[in-house]
Amino acid sequence: MTKAAQRTRKKGTRIATLLILLCTVSSGLQAQNVYKCGNTYSQTPCPGASTLNLNDAREPTQKLQMDDATRRDAKLADELEKTRLAQEKAARVRLPATQPATAPTPKQSANTVVSKITPKRIKPKHHKPDAFIALVPGSDKQPVKTKRAKKKATLPE
Repeated sequence: MTKAAQRTRKKGTRIATLLILLCTVSSGLQAQNVYKCGNTYSQTPCPGASTLNLNDAREPTQKLQMDDATRRDAKLADELEKTRLAQEKAARVRLPATQPATAPTPKQSANTVVSKITPKRIKPKHHKPDAFIALVPGSDKQPVKTKRAKKKATLPE
């Protein structure tokens, strides 16, 4: 190995050791209490608050079993994804991009006329008003307008 590769490897080992050390130290720390105050959760107790127990109540063997099941499911998901990608790639190879994926139509004679009939669009009977106007019951009567006498402009004398 070259010296640069050895330095990189030592640096990676140091980082891994540091991460493991941080994980072991942080696992010993306890979280703060959480209080339920009605419909809200808080770090400070309130009158009538109940303390929530958020610790993991599983046995160590149960936790190991769940971790193993999670790893197994992740591995199975990766295998299924690889299988699906391989099937999609094989399907793309079988169908060239120039051919449509539809079934071939039988050959038509020269006398056969093919036409496509499209139905007329039915217009809606009602149209939406331009703006919504709220009316008070009995306000549909138009007020009577009275003619006002025009004021004549007075000329200054």
